[in-house]
Amino acid sequence: MADLPDDQNQPAPPVSPTTPVSGGTAAKEKDKPAFAEGSGEARQEVTPITEYTRQVDLEPEVESWMEKLEKEEGKLTQPVTDDKGQVVLDDSQKQDKKFKVVLPLTRDEVEKGLHHKVVDGVRWLAEWCVRLVKMFGSKVAYRKK
Repeated sequence: MADLPDDQNQPAPPVSPTTPVSGGTAAKEKDKPAFAEGSGEARQEVTPITEYTRQVDLEPEVESWMEKLEKEEGKLTQPVTDDKGQVVLDDSQKQDKKFKVVLPLTRDEVEKGLHHKVVDGVRWLAEWCVRLVKMFGSKVAYRKK
């Protein structure tokens, strides 16, 4: 440890950061150096934040290709199917906006299910049916008897 410099054993001078102050003092602080020699006090250096952006000019061929791709993005030429051949996703423009949700319980079964204990599964099925009725309103139909 003999090869260490002696100044590490000495305490460093206290450094207090300064905050920008509105008024005439900011102009005075700009003229001062960041560290005043001999005074032992330091001033925080303020760097302005600058934003750099890069505008990329695309070639005409690339621009036309991008526009064509953006137009075709929402259209499906064929429906998406899974491994077994069932349709998973059809074109969104062809889908029927008027749908109907059929609940797995009749109205009476829902009312009876709400009176069961919380640990019973029929209670939670009835709660889920009530939630769907609240979410979809008139688009919900109960199971027929």
